[in-house]
Amino acid sequence: MERRIGHSSKDERHVLSRSNGYETARVRSVVAIAAAALVAASCGGGEDAQPDQQAAGSTSSARVGDSTTTMADDPLANPSVEGSYPVGDGRKLAIVCWGKGSPTVVLDAGSDDAGIARFRSSPMVEALAARTRVCTYDRAGLGMSDPAPDQKRNLDDAARDLHELLAAAEVPGPYLLVGSSGGGFNVYQHTGRYPDEVAGLVLLDVPKGQANLAPEDVPAWDSPENPEHMDYVAIERQMALHRLPIPGIPVTVVTASAGQSADPKEQRVWLKGSTTPRQVVLDGGHVIYVDNPEGVIAELDRMLDTISSGG
Repeated sequence: MERRIGHSSKDERHVLSRSNGYETARVRSVVAIAAAALVAASCGGGEDAQPDQQAAGSTSSARVGDSTTTMADDPLANPSVEGSYPVGDGRKLAIVCWGKGSPTVVLDAGSDDAGIARFRSSPMVEALAARTRVCTYDRAGLGMSDPAPDQKRNLDDAARDLHELLAAAEVPGPYLLVGSSGGGFNVYQHTGRYPDEVAGLVLLDVPKGQANLAPEDVPAWDSPENPEHMDYVAIERQMALHRLPIPGIPVTVVTASAGQSADPKEQRVWLKGSTTPRQVVLDGGHVIYVDNPEGVIAELDRMLDTISSGG
């Protein structure tokens, strides 16, 4: 299960132990309040726009997942890219890609999750690979990638790693970046730092940043529970108060009905600046692409259509 870095308040916080790190999750004390927020979200729009919304649990048929476009052979059987590539400082990161086409979809898993292991057998990846090129990777210190540098790291470090990895592996853009949970912070920062590379952005249940996260609530950068050596307090504060502007591209925010935001409207913050803002609330928990793969595939299919049409 993916972990969430930050919290909204102490009375909404519940800390869960896990074998490979530290996980936090938001807890709602009154189900009725969350349900009311969900109804409100179905009528709302973006922070500065009115995104197209979809009621919780409502999904459309996704062309990428339809049998008419499924490859005769398993689209994941023969990766088009697979290996470890240099990203500077003598380090290498692991990446795997399947399928062919443009734009290239790049998947970033949540914090502490190795993307390759997480996504390799995902129905979402299989559906995407039948239509276009899709890639996932292991961030520094995770999975098959080399350890992170022995220093405090931030979102620019993560964005630079991905930028250099895609170049070294000769994975062409433009990119549709898809980030789940804490991985959403990474792809959002990448979009702001390398705007010419990104054609679209999809965020899967990515709660807003927390400006006043207490250091004791997250592992320190040099903790064994923080293999990426990320400065989580600074990262949350940056995402709350000092986000980079993103280019005028399509952005879709997929919010889980039982995810980690007390109010779905909180996630509209990620839509600011988008030319085609869209928020959809899907039935399921925080790892929404596992709980509701059909709904997520439908949204990715819609995004690919939007990019293809120049929207």
